[in-house]
Amino acid sequence: MPAKLLAALLWLSLWSVAAGCGQHRVGEVTLSEGKAARPLADLAVARRGAAAVAVVSTDIGRGLAFVVDPDGYLITNRHVIEDADHIEDVTFPGLDPQRSFAAVRIVYIDPARDLALLKLDVEAPLPSLALATDRPAPVEDYLRSADRVVLLARPGEDEPGGGERPKGLVARTGEVRDLAVFNPAVGPGAFFELSQAVRRGQSGGPVLDRYGRVVGVVSWTWKHRAGGYAIPIGEAAQMLAERPAMDTAAEQASRAEARARGFLKSIQGGDLEVARRMMSPTYSRKVRQRTMTTIAEQMPGEGREAVQQFVAALEGIVDAQPAGAEELPFSRVQDVVLRTGSRSFMEALGVESTLSKEQVISFFFEFAQAYVSSRFFAESDAETAMNAALQRLQTVDAARTFAFAEASTRFSTGDKVEVERVELVPGAYAPQAVVTLRKSPTAKVAAGSRLVMQMRLEWGDWYVAELQTIGAPG
Repeated sequence: MPAKLLAALLWLSLWSVAAGCGQHRVGEVTLSEGKAARPLADLAVARRGAAAVAVVSTDIGRGLAFVVDPDGYLITNRHVIEDADHIEDVTFPGLDPQRSFAAVRIVYIDPARDLALLKLDVEAPLPSLALATDRPAPVEDYLRSADRVVLLARPGEDEPGGGERPKGLVARTGEVRDLAVFNPAVGPGAFFELSQAVRRGQSGGPVLDRYGRVVGVVSWTWKHRAGGYAIPIGEAAQMLAERPAMDTAAEQASRAEARARGFLKSIQGGDLEVARRMMSPTYSRKVRQRTMTTIAEQMPGEGREAVQQFVAALEGIVDAQPAGAEELPFSRVQDVVLRTGSRSFMEALGVESTLSKEQVISFFFEFAQAYVSSRFFAESDAETAMNAALQRLQTVDAARTFAFAEASTRFSTGDKVEVERVELVPGAYAPQAVVTLRKSPTAKVAAGSRLVMQMRLEWGDWYVAELQTIGAPG
């Protein structure tokens, strides 16, 4: 056996012994739980961590991921990959020589948390990181305020200037500030706060404690505030535990039925945000494209004035806030948005015969939320706020708002609609499910018709693609 290969295998075996003391299999993923035994110097923590951290490059940007199973399973943020059309490559800059993988599979994207699971096609084991807990557990079980932590980043990430960046990764040391910070816009549950500056490109990277264990996943930061925020690693373990089994047709059918029932329950119970997150990413993008193209076609003509009046109304709300105000009256923003669904506005926009009022309202809702948040909270100028609004419209999250608005026209909150049967349909890339629904006499569906839910298997779970009324009288 060549000396270099022997040394590499020996290094990997020593890594496994040093990094994890216990192992726990969750589905096909094997997690290692590290022990709080001997504290390490920051440099040692960084060196160990760097070998297992990868840069995920997509067609729209890049972020980080880290190996949790030597067989090629990595954890990253949902937002690193969710809005991308494809992943270009996953590269390990901390390895010598550097290794890159083009064959990357999205195994699962958590529908609620900002987390995702990736799989690389590897021929040899990768260096992996041990977790502070390999099971769902409260953050207080493995982390305290003022604990010292290490973050990793690409050199020069988000700094001005061009040219080729140095290879490898750099470490940023700091400490935990707060164990319970909430931001529902990013995800449920509490995040913990870091003293280190979190910059663009660090999302999805590990937060390492003084024992070299992963205690969190870097997730977000405020644009004009120091520090950043991370998801407790116990939440990642929870994600893996909740990931549905999809190996057999019976498991797929059972999960499709459960997801369909969950979607209906959310709508009937008024939990529309949960229902919205269950819309198919692929189908949602199609609905968004159709909606945005229809509105954009009116911009060179009569529709421009209607949009200008809408933006002026938003500016009036921002300008009306007193100096030092910390909150923006979103109820006033909502009032302005709802007026876009009026017949007079849709006629002025030129879409009264091509789009439903629900689709128009959903477009201006997503636009307004991003625009006023940028103007008020980030104190951006109008041009920057406009760019923020346009970027928001390009996200899957916004696209789901458009698709849900279309689906919601099929029935109203409170309608009694139940699952009658589920049929799996084989597909070229993934199976689909056709769910026939049984409606009550009071449901908003024409007599003699059937309500059918089309579902797609995407990102490791079933999502609602479309609601169709079939057999309605002509």
